[in-house]
This record gives sequence, C-alpha cells and structure tokens, in this order.
Amino acid sequence: MKRFSKRRQLILDNLAGRSDHPTAEMVFSSVRDQIPNISLGTVYRNLKELAEQGTILSFSQNGKEHFDGNSKPHIHICCVNCGRIEDRPLPDSLRFVNEDSFLVKNVIVQGICSDCAKKSEVS
Repeated sequence: MKRFSKRRQLILDNLAGRSDHPTAEMVFSSVRDQIPNISLGTVYRNLKELAEQGTILSFSQNGKEHFDGNSKPHIHICCVNCGRIEDRPLPDSLRFVNEDSFLVKNVIVQGICSDCAKKSEVS
C-alpha cells in the first residue's frame, strides 16, 4: 500500500468519507480543523496529484472542479440546475467496454434532477 504524507493522507481520508463530490475549497474547510496551517494551495495541489495518479477522480461541473474518492468506474448524474451530483453504478450497456480492454473511468450525465423538475412544474 502506498504511503502518503500526513497532509495528503488527511486529504485522502476526508475525501474517502464523503459522497458530496467536494471542491478543493470544501475539502480545505474540512481539513484545516486538523491542520490549521494548511493552505488552500496545498490542498488543491494534493488533490490534483492524487487525481493524476488515479487515486481519486476529478471532473468539472457548473464551472467548478469536483473531486471524488471513489475511483472505481461509475457514472456521475449531475443536475445543471441545482448542482446536485450523485453516483450511479455503471450500466450493463457500458460494462462491455471494460471487457474489451477499454477502461471506463468517469462518465458524466447532465440533466435536471427530479426535485428541480417538480419545482419547475409548480412554477
């Protein structure tokens, strides 16, 4: 198992315990309680390096970069209205791609969530 610095491990642990697909600013707000002198730049740099290594995923949604501690292939369902992001399992229609030596790492589906759709029907 790869060993990380204390800061990087704390950032990774924070991300692993979340399902909200945080931005670097959100991770920074969480980890600075444990390491008060950590900077936003340090958090961002570590997140980028973890993403480049494939330890975590990163993706852009609504003009912001989000990070995901779940690096297994799955789909992100993203609401373009409220910004909600949810994980969904990879459907059978895409699993065959993995079997053909093409590894699916990240799929983003954008649309309007049911809550936002209901609100627009009421308006």
